[in-house]
Formats: sequence, C-alpha cells, structure tokens
Amino acid sequence: MTPTRFVPRSQRGVISTLLAIIVLLATLLAALALMRSIDTSNTVAGTLAFRQSVSQEAELAYQKAVSDQFLYANGVGIGEADNTGIGYYASIQPVDSRGIPVGLTNGSQGTQLANSAAVVDKVYYMIERLCPTSGPPLIVAPNQCLVPAATVTGGSSTGNQGGFTVAASAGYRLTVRVDGPRNAQSYIQTVLR
Repeated sequence: MTPTRFVPRSQRGVISTLLAIIVLLATLLAALALMRSIDTSNTVAGTLAFRQSVSQEAELAYQKAVSDQFLYANGVGIGEADNTGIGYYASIQPVDSRGIPVGLTNGSQGTQLANSAAVVDKVYYMIERLCPTSGPPLIVAPNQCLVPAATVTGGSSTGNQGGFTVAASAGYRLTVRVDGPRNAQSYIQTVLR
C-alpha cells in the first residue's frame, strides 16, 4: 500500500485559484476584443451614413445651384458679375492644392443650403464661371473661358485637357462642402455646361 501524502491546509486550492485566474484573464481579453470590434463597427457604420448623406446633400445643392444661379448667370449680361449673395462668382476663384476654392474651405465664400439630413451639420456651395476675369467673355477674355466639351477628348497639342474647349461662352464649376459630425468635411465638385 502506498502511503498518502499529506497536503497542508494552506496549499489546498492553489491550483484551482490559478486556473480561475487564467480563465478570468482569458475572458477579460475576449471582452476587450469584442468591445474594440463593436467600436470599429460603429465607426464604419457612421462613416457610411455620412458618405451617403454627403451624396444626397450634394445633389440638393446641385439642384439649388441649377435653379438659382443659372437663372442669374444666363440672363443677358447679368452672369458677368459676381453675386455673392447666391454664391455665384463670374471668374475662377483661387484654389488650394486639392483644387477646392480657398474661400469655400475657410468659410469666407459660398452659400449655406438649408439641409434636411440628420447626419449632416451644414452644406455650403459656390458656383464659378470658368473665365479668368469677370465681364463679357468676348470683350474681357476672348477665347479664354473654359467650356466642357460634349465628349472627353483627353487633350490635344494646344494644351486643352479633360474634355474642355476654349470659347467665348463659359462653363461653370459647382463646389459643395458638407460639414458633418466630429469636424468631418467632404467636398464634391462638378463642371456644368
């Protein structure tokens, strides 16, 4: 018969305690990983909702610009001068390195659109006539205003690129800035004939 070993009272349950601590640590790490995953999912969902709202608000700004600014811009001699009250500029405005008008990025130019999306804080837009200066295109800048062509030609030896032709009439560039939650900003540009 083998003699049984006597285990002192102070050492009973040490192995059980160590196993319980290891299981507790594993559970804690799993809970932290789950929290991080949920936080990432919420961030991605918020970003997708913001991007969708940006597209919707840009469409509303486009419709507003077409209805208001082009009524002003296409009047005889009227579109040849700035009308800052409706966000219209008769000449190309200075832009930053991304091609966004500086006045729109710093908030000194543009018109605020009354928006409806809950995800979006504010929407600003401005429209520029693609001429180097204001005034009648034929007198001030003959053959220097940019006009979007019917098709994209990709460029030519004269330096016209991206489907633009040089003419006495002018195209228009619409730039929309959308401000969202947590200081998020998005810009959308389109060129109109």
